[in-house]
Amino acid sequence: MGKDPAGTPAVAPLSSVTGTDTPRILFLLPGSVGYGPSLAGFAAAMGKVTRVVPIKYPGLRLILNGQNTLAAMAADAIQQIGRTQPSGDVRLLGHSLGGAVAYEVARRLLSAGRPVRFLGLLDTSLEGERSKYREIITRTFRRIRTNRVAASRMACRALAKGTAAMGHEARLAGMLERYTKEQFNATCFRIQLELQEVLRARAFFAWLAEPKQQLPLAGTLFRCKREGMTRELGWDSVLAGVEVIPIAGGHLDLVMEPHLSANRPLIEQAVAQSYSSAEFRVGERRLPT
Repeated sequence: MGKDPAGTPAVAPLSSVTGTDTPRILFLLPGSVGYGPSLAGFAAAMGKVTRVVPIKYPGLRLILNGQNTLAAMAADAIQQIGRTQPSGDVRLLGHSLGGAVAYEVARRLLSAGRPVRFLGLLDTSLEGERSKYREIITRTFRRIRTNRVAASRMACRALAKGTAAMGHEARLAGMLERYTKEQFNATCFRIQLELQEVLRARAFFAWLAEPKQQLPLAGTLFRCKREGMTRELGWDSVLAGVEVIPIAGGHLDLVMEPHLSANRPLIEQAVAQSYSSAEFRVGERRLPT
C-alpha cells in the first residue's frame, strides 16, 4: 500500500476492490435510539476508509405488530445487507443494542456460509447495565444541565417507560397516532420516538437472558470505562476471541466531540486492518467526486 505525503497509508477509492465491483462497505447497526445526527456525523467522517451504510430497525408500528424482538431486527438487517451487498465479505459495527444485533446477524450469515470479516462492538455489554439509581439520576441531571438532553425530552421518556412498564404501549401509541392524524405535533412525535426506543431496549434485555451460541469469529470491542465489569464485557463467552480497545467518553457520547476525535482513528484502524492490501490498491476504480 502506498503512503501519502504525511506518511500515513494511502486509502484507495471506495470501489477499488481488485477484480470485483464490490465497494468497501461497513454496515453500522445503531443503538436503541436509531440512526441520529451523531452517528451520521461519525459515518461521514469514516468516508476515507470505508462506505458506512446504516441499518434501519423496524419502527414503532411494526414493533407493536409483532416485530418486537432482537431476532426481528437481525432478520430485517440481513435483508438490507443483501440488497446493498449481495455477495462478498461482510463487515459489521454495532453500537450498544446494535452490537447484539450485529452478533445475531453474524451468526446467521456464518450459518448461511457467508464470511464475516469484521465484527466491531461499540461499548456493547453482555453483562447488563449495572449503574446504581443514584448514578443514573446524577448522570441525567448532568446531561440536562449541559443541554445535552432537554427536560421536556426526559418527561416524554418517563411517560414512555411508565406506560410500557404497565403493558399499555399499544394504547399510548394509538392515542398519539389519533392525536397527530390531522397535524404534526412535536411532543407526540417525541413520545413516539421514546416509546420506540424503550421497546427496543426491552427486546435487548430479553435477548441478554437467552442462551447464545459461541461463534468461530473474533470481535473487536471498543470499550468505554466501566466500573465493576469484566474487561471483555462478557463477549469472550460467545466469540472465539475478543480484542479490547479502550476508547474515550461514555456510552452515550463516544461518537460525539470531543471524544470522536480520539475514538474515530482507533475505529478506522481496526476496520482498515480487516481489508487485504489488494482491496486497498489505489487506482483500480474511482467513484465520481
